[in-house]
Amino acid sequence: MLNDLVESAYRMFAAYPAPENLGCSCPLCKLGESQSRLKALAVRDIPDELLWHYHFTAHAEKTPVAEIKHFLPRYLEIVSRFQFEHFWTEIALSHLIFAGSAWTAEERALLETWARAFFAHCLSRYYDRELFPDAPYIENIVDIIIMLAHGAFDVLPLLDDWCKDSRLSALLHFKDLLLWGFNKDMNALENSFAEDDQALLETLSDWVWQPDVAAHFIKACDRAIAKPEPILAMANGFHAERTHLEELEIVRQRLRQQRQGS
Repeated sequence: MLNDLVESAYRMFAAYPAPENLGCSCPLCKLGESQSRLKALAVRDIPDELLWHYHFTAHAEKTPVAEIKHFLPRYLEIVSRFQFEHFWTEIALSHLIFAGSAWTAEERALLETWARAFFAHCLSRYYDRELFPDAPYIENIVDIIIMLAHGAFDVLPLLDDWCKDSRLSALLHFKDLLLWGFNKDMNALENSFAEDDQALLETLSDWVWQPDVAAHFIKACDRAIAKPEPILAMANGFHAERTHLEELEIVRQRLRQQRQGS
């Protein structure tokens, strides 16, 4: 489905040509050396390192919407394939700004559908580095949420979908969000790209304690703990002092305590 949505984006935004002036061409940024390549290449043929160069070159306060739309399908393709070798995940979509009437209803609908499909795909993948050393690696789910939020996507529909997801991988991502996504007091996100993002902090911290969310993930913990799969015996790849199973026990206890205290 993701591939189909990316292809739809290529068709939908094909009408937007490369602008005459791209980013900053001052001696410090040196985008001028790459402008001709960016203009000459079909969008889908732009190498990710060249798009990275464009992405991190100084831009005006707000990138023109037509310019965003021109490159957008390539961004969606790179993100959908987790090709973050040349990008910081959290800001890979930072140029995406939904500027009122500049986006058609069809364009918004396509992007919202892509966001939900992409997030569902992220929730379907959870690889422990020790158990699957050669498997494709997904960034921490908090990094993905920050990327989408800072890319102007509404994360609430994504969180609603998460609360309906019964897969073990979705539960493990929730565990990581609750135990490692926040600081000790849960008054800041443990990510330098969002440490001052109060709105996103409140959205996530309010969501994890909602009664229906807690009930869903308590049941998910019960199922996983009753019949543990091999990955749960592995030490957490980032916090190796505990196994995933031990961390699920902690999550279940915290959720139960929150429900009893509310």
